[in-house]
Amino acid sequence: MKNVFISHSSKDLDFVFANVKGVFDELGYCAWCSATSVRLASDWEQQIRRALLQADWFVVVLSPDAVKSEWVQAETHWAFENKRGRVLPIMARSCDPADAHLRLGTLQFLDFRDDPEAGRRQLCDLLRGHAPRLTTALGRHATATAPVQEQTTLISKRREARLRLRIERADGTASEHSMQICNWAVIGRATDADLPLADDCVSRKHARIAVVPGDTGNHLTLMDLDSANGTLLNGQGVAADHPLKVGDRIELGDSRLHILAID
Repeated sequence: MKNVFISHSSKDLDFVFANVKGVFDELGYCAWCSATSVRLASDWEQQIRRALLQADWFVVVLSPDAVKSEWVQAETHWAFENKRGRVLPIMARSCDPADAHLRLGTLQFLDFRDDPEAGRRQLCDLLRGHAPRLTTALGRHATATAPVQEQTTLISKRREARLRLRIERADGTASEHSMQICNWAVIGRATDADLPLADDCVSRKHARIAVVPGDTGNHLTLMDLDSANGTLLNGQGVAADHPLKVGDRIELGDSRLHILAID
């Protein structure tokens, strides 16, 4: 069962219950909502933090009240730091998403404003792995496979791949490493990264390898996660998702990753 954290203003609670939480519950997701999931007020912050850490997906319900909420702003900031690619905005009432977080303005969102029923259908389609037509704050349309600006990994079917790497470290040592990737894997200095690197020149969440569908089957892509020192692929800087193949060399800080095999 996947866990979903729903961030919202208390003034949008009726909307959350009527249009969002029930959809997740009906499709077998465990949807965390502060109005129903927080047990004791004295433990409020700890419970929110625990729910954020356990969440597979972060959903933020947007409205004029939400973008002004310090809690929504703080939760959204945390999500962009720790759940990048797993942030899904839902527009409940017209507002500028960037008022809550600058990056929200570049993400696709589900629009519930004019037709909540249509919004619920789109959310169901998204949860079932389909790609509905979404909108960005710029007013232009995008699909889940061809976003206008920032690539967002929307809730989708499970995609897996096995990757074998040769890791060359800053101290001159080297070793081979195999990892199973489910949808994506984060590389970084953080101990909870999917591939942790003990390298002071590597950011905590430095880069992401994702398993994405293609015309001939699944393939891997590499994306830099706004790291301090950047990510190089075969000597060239990488920002947005870039395809990976056997033989590629990834450089992060003082570490080198050589791709030996992709299954």
